[in-house]
Amino acid sequence: MMSASYTSLLEGSTSPGLFSWRGDPDRDLIGEAETAGWRALHLDTTDVHSVEAFYDEVTAAWGLPSWFGRNLDALFDVLGDLTVTPLVLVWDGLRELSAIDPMQAAAVLDVLRDAAGQAASFAVIVRDDFGISEFDGLL
Repeated sequence: MMSASYTSLLEGSTSPGLFSWRGDPDRDLIGEAETAGWRALHLDTTDVHSVEAFYDEVTAAWGLPSWFGRNLDALFDVLGDLTVTPLVLVWDGLRELSAIDPMQAAAVLDVLRDAAGQAASFAVIVRDDFGISEFDGLL
């Protein structure tokens, strides 16, 4: 696992991917990304209590149409559409999703990693401390 800075990611000297945030929890990651020319989305699933509620939050937070498929394949497809331009996704609440359904949480992380691997510039910043090594690095 490597350690990088958020600034180096936004400047392009750190490759995008799936990162675990270890910095100031109040830092304006969205604002900094937008200032640097990236599109930025926030996903807050800290109050979800079901997988259905997770997809409700994804749909609402990202402004997806009502016909969004609400499954992992649809999530991957929509990420393909969203990442045609550089995108930072800041996610709070992976811990809560994992507590509800660990398999779903792991599958969502896999989808995010696959989408990051397919996109030219897509970074996911997870602001939950898990102490696990599934992430590409620390910011």
